[in-house]
Parts: sequence; structure tokens; C-alpha cells
Amino acid sequence: MESKIDKHPNSYNEEKTMTALELSEQALEAKDEEKNEIAIKLAMAVKELSFQIEENGKRAEELIVANKELAFQSAQKDKRAAELVSANKELAFQNEQKDKRAAELDIANKELAFQNEEKDKRAAELVIANRELAFQKGEKKKRAVELIDSNKEVDELEKRVKERTEDLESFSYSVSHDLRTPLRAINGYAQMLGEDYGNVLDAEGKRLLGEVRSNAKKMGVLIDDLLTFSRLGRKGVRKSNVEMNKLIETVLAEINQSLAHNAEIRFSNLLPATADYILLRQVITNLLSNAIKYSSKKENPVIEIKSELKNGALIYSVSDNGAGFDMQYVNKLFGVFQRLHSDEEFSGTGVGLAIVQRIIHKHDGKVWAQGIEGEGATFFFSLPFNEEKTTENV
Repeated sequence: MESKIDKHPNSYNEEKTMTALELSEQALEAKDEEKNEIAIKLAMAVKELSFQIEENGKRAEELIVANKELAFQSAQKDKRAAELVSANKELAFQNEQKDKRAAELDIANKELAFQNEEKDKRAAELVIANRELAFQKGEKKKRAVELIDSNKEVDELEKRVKERTEDLESFSYSVSHDLRTPLRAINGYAQMLGEDYGNVLDAEGKRLLGEVRSNAKKMGVLIDDLLTFSRLGRKGVRKSNVEMNKLIETVLAEINQSLAHNAEIRFSNLLPATADYILLRQVITNLLSNAIKYSSKKENPVIEIKSELKNGALIYSVSDNGAGFDMQYVNKLFGVFQRLHSDEEFSGTGVGLAIVQRIIHKHDGKVWAQGIEGEGATFFFSLPFNEEKTTENV
């Protein structure tokens, strides 16, 4: 009997089922002698079918488990895919950051290279500067030695100048003093000649006699000024607190007694000074006398005296609206016998301002002047400011 199991190779279970049915049908149709053989085959087919069913159940369960595992693995795969996408994005971001850092590093390297180049330049400049400094130090030492020698020479020259100045002052004092006696004689004889023989002299003789007496008087004033100037070199400075307003009043009273003028003199609330009263009175006398003299040709002469405290010094000024002077000649004002006007314009000896300068210098002060020709002049002098006023007031 042909078996039908081989006719259905695509489904093993179906084949077994069909074999059992066929065997059952054959058993019904078969003869008695064949029934036993068929029954054995049927039993074996049923047993095989039962085994296959049981195996199919196991395979179904395994398939369910495998499907669940496959589903789990798919879910894990999706997770891994999502994680991989995130990782790829992170990697792309990191690569982008890496590129930025690389670009920044490249810029930093270029900057570092530039700085190193600049550093090398500075180092080279520093080497040159150090060489120059060493050279300058060497030159400085040479100059120091030369300066020491020069200072010695200057000290020696100052010593000689001081000696010559003292000699000159002594000579000036002696000559001035000795000249006073014959000058008095000349003036006295001229006066006697005028008194005793005035009626005998004609007009020209009287004029000439007047010139003799006038020039003798001028020489007397000049000698007095020279004596004053010479004495200043020897005179010490005895400082006290000087009330400047009272000093001005005293000087003006003396000037008004000896000199007629119509000048308006303004001053008020002048700061007190610490100075030698006698010497400072000489300064004020000379400056006020000059201001009155050089403003005398003005219709309304005005003289103003001011004071101020500036940069630790007391500064006093005497201004007038008189003849003034050209500032290009300002350096000649304080020289002995230096005059910017002739005797015909304004009389004088050319010693007054030199005396002012010498007195102020003895007080460690300064003297200077400003002027405009035809409009007036201002003379300044400064004195050190002493906060601790002396108890002696003059």
C-alpha cells in the first residue's frame, strides 16, 4: 500500500494526521488478516501524532518566548538606535567644539608666536638699553668727576670774587668817604663865592657857579648812595615782625617832608613781614621815591601798594602809572649805575634799585619788575613767610 505521507512534504503534522485517517479507513476495509498489521501501524501513527502535537505545543511556547524576546530585543534596538542618534549628535557637537577649540588654539598659538617675537624684540631692545645705560653710567661718573673739579674751581672763584667784592666794597667805602671832604669844600667855596662876589659875577658866571653847586650836590647824593650800598655788604640782618601799614605811613611822612608831589598813594591791610626793619624801610623808601619821581609828569599820578601770600612767600608790589619802561631792558634795572632815563628826563644816581635788590637778597627773597613804556611800571619783591611771628613788633 502506497503511503500518502510523502505526497505532502510541506506540512509534517498534516501528513501524520492524514496517515492515521487513511490507516483507519484501511482498517475498516481490510480483511481480518490485515487488521492486526494496520492496527499496529495505527497505534504507532497515533503515538507519533501525539508526540508531534506535544512537540508542536512546546514549539509554540518557545515561539511565544522567542517572539517576546524578539520584541524586547527590537525595543532595546530602538533604544540603542535613539541612544546612538543622541551619541552621534553629541559626537557631532563635540567635534564642532573640538574644531572651535582647534581654531582658538591656532589663534592662541599665533598670538603666542607674536608675543614671543615681541619678547625677543624687547629683549634685544633691553640689551641695547642696558648697554646705553652702562655707557651713560660711565659718562655720568666722568661728568661727576668733572663736576667735582668744576665745583672746586667754582668754590675757588667764589672765594676770589668774595675777596674782590669785599676789597671793592672797602675801596668804594674809602673812596666815597674820602670824597666827601673835598666835595664839602667845593660846595662851601662855591656858596661863599656866590655870597661874597655874586654882585661882581655876570649872568653866565652865576649860571656856571650854580652848575658847580648843583653837580656838587648830585655827587653828594651819589656818594651817600655808594656808602649805603657798600655798608649793606657788611651789615647783618636782624629780623623782627614788621607792621607794613605803619612802615608805609612812616616812609611817606619822611618823603612828604623832603619832596613835594601830588601823587595819590593807595594801600590798606598789607600783610606783616618778618624782616630787618631798617633795611626794609630803605627798600620801601627807594621804591616809593622812584614811583613818585617817574609818575610826576602825569596829570593824575596814582601809586598803589599791595601784598599777597603765594606759594609760601610774601609778595609786595609798588605800581605807578608813570613813564614805565621797555621790558627788553628789564635786566638793566637792578644794576649799579644802570639807568633807562637821562638826567634831563628824571634825575637819579642809578644805585637805588641796586640797593633794593641787595637788601631783598640778604633776606633770601627775590626782586623783579614789569612795565609798559608810557603806561607805568610795577616793582615786586618777595620775602619768606614765617608763620611763627616774633614777639617783637616794629
